[in-house]
Amino acid sequence: MTTEPYSLLTTRELAAKYGTTIGELEQQFQPDELVRLNAATNGITPTAVRRFLMERDVSYHFRVIVHTTMRGGIGKTTSTITTATRAAQYGFKTCVLDLDPQGSSSLALGAVPEEDDPIFYDIWQRPEELLADALVPLSSHLTILPSSLENALLDASLLNPGSQKKAVKGVCDQLRLQGYDTVIVDCPPSLGIAVISAICAAHTIVVPVGSDAFSLKGLDLTLDEITSICDTFGLPHPAVRIIYTRYDQRETVSHHALSRIKERHPKLPLTVIRTSSEFSKVLAAGETVFSRYARNSARDDYDRHVSALLGITPQSAGDTP
Repeated sequence: MTTEPYSLLTTRELAAKYGTTIGELEQQFQPDELVRLNAATNGITPTAVRRFLMERDVSYHFRVIVHTTMRGGIGKTTSTITTATRAAQYGFKTCVLDLDPQGSSSLALGAVPEEDDPIFYDIWQRPEELLADALVPLSSHLTILPSSLENALLDASLLNPGSQKKAVKGVCDQLRLQGYDTVIVDCPPSLGIAVISAICAAHTIVVPVGSDAFSLKGLDLTLDEITSICDTFGLPHPAVRIIYTRYDQRETVSHHALSRIKERHPKLPLTVIRTSSEFSKVLAAGETVFSRYARNSARDDYDRHVSALLGITPQSAGDTP
């Protein structure tokens, strides 16, 4: 994972978002808030971006965003780390909470724990004492609590309903006390007990889907389970967003899947992420699409998603390219 100054929001991007020129935008920042990234591009420090956005009524209230789906291999981890990277660039003090025993987010962000390093399984009962030593900083505004295979034992240790309700929420509450305003959770591709605990802590749930029938069925089951879990525990229902990954406008199956999602869930916000070779390139390099500065459809689509998710631009229920 690259670090600052190579992973910053650019003045070009922020100027385009707010309808001004790069020159006019840069006049609103101090010289030490701008970082020369290459001959043609300046970046803005996350602290400066945060000040700029707060002056435009963007809220940095605490939020827990959970990525969950029953289907593996459809972009859950990619969406987690891409969203987290962009949130940090927008000045959100962000922590990735990796609950997936496969540790894909941890691997992608270059934070695979050593054998004796603490993970969620080790710290959830005493986060006020143990959390700080388990966190791995990646940049000034981005941190991760990594995962390893031992997190597969969570289901056995969270059999008590009270533990299920409080485990992830307790860690997230402690992160809030430590100054984080955004927690992004990467769940296992299942509806096990660890996922139930994550849903209990969520303010927003993002459900990635693909074009296949199993993925679409998994979306319906996931939405039903979210309702059931919140009703069982007497919790307010979180906001839900659908993110359709790997949409290929050249394929009929993609068009049919998109139509089916809109027909079955017309009230849920939907973002479409177009298929792009950029994803495989950046993941192979241990990066995200926001670690580089060339404009492409992957970068544009995920910025649209993150902006809506964090309230940086008006949210749209028909958020398609």
